[in-house]
Amino acid sequence: MTHTLIFDLDDTILDFKKGEQSGLSKVFSAYSPDHIDYEEWLLTFKKVNSGIWKQIEDGGSSKDLLNTRFSETFKVFEFEADGQRLEQDYRSHLNENFHVLEGAKEMLERLKSQKYRLIAGTNGTAGTQWNRLKGTGLISIFDDVVISEEIGVAKPDKKFFDRLFEKNVEVDPQKTIMIGDSLRSDIQGARNAGLSNIWYNPSHLKNKSDIIPDFEVSSYKEMEKVIMEKTA
Repeated sequence: MTHTLIFDLDDTILDFKKGEQSGLSKVFSAYSPDHIDYEEWLLTFKKVNSGIWKQIEDGGSSKDLLNTRFSETFKVFEFEADGQRLEQDYRSHLNENFHVLEGAKEMLERLKSQKYRLIAGTNGTAGTQWNRLKGTGLISIFDDVVISEEIGVAKPDKKFFDRLFEKNVEVDPQKTIMIGDSLRSDIQGARNAGLSNIWYNPSHLKNKSDIIPDFEVSSYKEMEKVIMEKTA
């Protein structure tokens, strides 16, 4: 039976950070009053955003919560902002983020040519993720795309993977590997679902959590090597 590889998208395949930086800068420039320092605002946003995503990963509504991250950030600076409007503008910038991490597309194409089944399994907003997959040309490489907003549950919840397998009844979980950069959502999610997993850690971050991946790699070359050995 064919082996299946589930890939996270943001910062595993797609360069989310590059689009994020550009989008946040544009939102700040358009809406922020002059007295707020951008670097301070950016640090605050990242802290607020991290808390928001933790709530989403714990089962909260992504649509409702994401609409609050800009208003909550500006609230720290005693400035009232329309969170929903800013989120829409930010989302429009993210929709145009067609940056792929160097070497990712070539790796996926090699794996595809070797008859692996490739599934994108991602948390996030459906419109943004679909638009970016189309814009980067990656959509034709994946056999299926599973997005948290569309199925109503996010990684690391086991139900995310249950619904992925319900959509892909031909997939054998015992011959499936989850690959991603996030210990909390990707690796813990895989562990919750009983799946083999690979932590993609190109920045060589120290794992200070109690989430232990099956494998840790820092490059696509290492990733391919582990995949080949694991599925031999």
